[in-house]
Amino acid sequence: MKQVWVNGELKPADTALSADDRGLLLGEAVFETLLVKNGVPQFWDAHLARLQHAGTAFHMPLPYSADALKQGVVDLLENQTPTDRRVLRITLTGGSGGRGLVAQKTSSPTCLMHIGPAPERPAGLRLWVSDYLRLATPKPHKTNAYLDNIMARRQALAAGADEALLLNQHGRVASCAAGNLFVQIGKQWVTPPESEGALAGIMRAQLIQMGPAAGFDVVEGLLDPDLISRADGLFVTNSVTEIVAASLSGDVSEAQKKQGHALCEALPQFSKF
Repeated sequence: MKQVWVNGELKPADTALSADDRGLLLGEAVFETLLVKNGVPQFWDAHLARLQHAGTAFHMPLPYSADALKQGVVDLLENQTPTDRRVLRITLTGGSGGRGLVAQKTSSPTCLMHIGPAPERPAGLRLWVSDYLRLATPKPHKTNAYLDNIMARRQALAAGADEALLLNQHGRVASCAAGNLFVQIGKQWVTPPESEGALAGIMRAQLIQMGPAAGFDVVEGLLDPDLISRADGLFVTNSVTEIVAASLSGDVSEAQKKQGHALCEALPQFSKF
C-alpha cells in the first residue's frame, strides 16, 4: 500500500486528504519537488527555504520544523524500494477551511509529502513554442495553479515535441512548462529574469553559480523568440532532470548532450541528510 506523510502521520495515499481541503477545491497550495539520490534529497535547505517563503507569502505558514519534515522523509523512505533516483514532493495547502475565496473558518495548513519514482534524465529535449502564456509577475511562486503548464505540455506532445516553451504577455520568453531556459550565445548564457515570469529555480541558481568555473558567464536578460532559433545552444533546468540540452528543431547535437551531462556531473552531490 502506498503511503504519504500528512501532518506528521503516515497514511494510505488514497485517503490522505480531506474533501474540503482548499488545495483541492481552489488550488490554494504551494509545493516543492526534490530529486532523491541514494536516499538523500538534493538541495534540501534551498527547497525548504523556498517553500517557507511561498507559504508565508500566501498566508500558509509551514507548521512543521525542518527536523520534523526530515523525520517524515526518513519514515517515507523506509517504506520505499531502494533505488538510485526518486522524487520527493512536499505540498503545503490552505487546509480544511472550506469553500469561499477567503476561508470562513480558521484551519491549520495541510502539509503532505510523498515519494515516487524519478523519470530518466533525457539526453536532449525538443521544444515547442506554446500559445499558453506565463504571466510576467514581480516574484512568481511555485503554486499548484499548473493547468496552463499542463495544457502547454499537451500541445508540445501533440506536436511531436517533448517540452513547451512559454512566452509572457509581452511576447518574450518566460520559461518552459516544467523548467527554466538558458540560451547559449557564444560564451554567454542568457536566462529570463524572474520579472519575466521565470521561477526562482533551485537548479537555475546552481547553473548561474557554476557558469564561470565551466567557462561561460550567465546573465539575466530579455529574450525574444527569434533569438532562440539563432542560439548556439539551449538548456532546460529543473530539480528532477537537472540540466538537459534542448532544441527547437529536435536535433540536439552530441556536443550539447555531452555538455548537459557534464554539467549534471559537476553539480554538488549530497550524501548526508
